[in-house]
Order: sequence, then structure tokens, then C-alpha cells
Amino acid sequence: MLDQLLDRMNRGWYGSAAAYQRHLASRFKLHGKNRELAFADAIGSASLELFVEQGDGQVAILKHHGLTDGMAVYDLGCGCGRTAQALQRSGWKGRYVGADIVADFVAELKRKCPGYEAHVNRRPTIVADDASLDMIFHWSVFTHLSPEDCYLYLEDSYRALKPGGKTVFSFLEMSNDEHFTSVFESRLKRLRKGISLHLPDAFLHPDWIRIWASKIGFDEPSFTHGQDSSNHPPAWQSVAAMRKPA
Repeated sequence: MLDQLLDRMNRGWYGSAAAYQRHLASRFKLHGKNRELAFADAIGSASLELFVEQGDGQVAILKHHGLTDGMAVYDLGCGCGRTAQALQRSGWKGRYVGADIVADFVAELKRKCPGYEAHVNRRPTIVADDASLDMIFHWSVFTHLSPEDCYLYLEDSYRALKPGGKTVFSFLEMSNDEHFTSVFESRLKRLRKGISLHLPDAFLHPDWIRIWASKIGFDEPSFTHGQDSSNHPPAWQSVAAMRKPA
């Protein structure tokens, strides 16, 4: 039964690695021989300068939520290593593990950050032992998943986190005017013109995240608005953080 379920998952969302592989190929076609820009664009950074800026901002968010040297961290949906490269630039010392559904992204991360560990994983799991991680983070991953997938990832994050460990992630909110206009309305315009949507975009509500945290066993989550710059550069997407009780 489990094997059949996993097979259906791999043919569905977890098999959508092929769609992202096609997206990456389209970026290489667009940018010609500029390999680094093609990879950056494929994960949402339109320029190399933005790629660096976003990565540095992500590290600032993690530091705000308690990242320190010596930690074991897990980058879910690591892509080609935007956060990994920023951690490397920052001089952070610790154990980094990344995971992504696209093999070419994982290979590029390993090429750029040879001291870091990264895996191809297409199941809704965290590739780590029980209670072995200090922090699990992901940017623009739950923006492409169903609520059920999100819950499964959070559930396994709880298993893999040490007591007192944190998960930090970004998400889209329908109530955020910028998210509604830039993502939801733009997708509606494409559909009205008969243009297909090749990659999924999904929205979450903070109340759902609160319910999931309570059901799984996390402490009450905290939220940061996407345009809030009081503690770190604005993330644009909303950010949630939740702690496994010590």
C-alpha cells in the first residue's frame, strides 16, 4: 500500500521535477552560455545581483531566528544554492544539508559549495535522523505545494528537529496585496488569455499554519509580513517560524 501511494506521489507533484527541469532548460535557452544567470533565473532571481541580495537576506532571517555557528541546518528545496552560497559567503560554520527534487540544482549546489551535503529527494520527507537538526528552512516551497504536502513536510520536520529546534519558511498570503496582484491576478490574466500555467503557485493562511503547529506539537508560530524590514531585509513573501518544544 505504501509503495503504491509513493508511486502515485512520484507521478504527481513529486514527479513534477520534469516540469522544473523543463523550466531550467528554458532559462538556459534564454540566457545562452551564462550558466550562473540561467540557474539564478530558474529559481526566481532575474539577475545575479538579485540572487546574491536574496541569499544574503535569507541568511539575515535565519540569524534573526537563532542561527549560529555549530548548528546542523537543513535547506528544503535548496535549488542551486542561493542560501547555501550566502551562508558560505557569510563565513558561517556548521553542518549544511540541502534537498531538492531537481537533480541539476543539487549538482550545481555541490559544485558551488563543495563542503556542503545535498540530496535529490522527491518524497515529502526530511533526509535526516530523528532529533538531529537545529533548524529546517525553506523559501518558496510551500508556495508550490498542496496543503496536504505542506503538512507532511512539517510533520517530518518535527521528527527531524532537535528539542528546541526551529523551522522557518516563507509562504504566500491572499490577504497581502502584493501577493494577490503579482501572483494571483497575473495567473488569472494568463488563464483568461488561454495561456497554460506550467508551474503551480499556492497560498496559505496563517490560521492553517497555527492549526498544523498545534496538531503536530510545535509551539505557537510567529509570523513576519513580507514587507516588514524591522529585524531583517523584507522577504517579500510572508515568513513563519515555529519551535519544537525543548
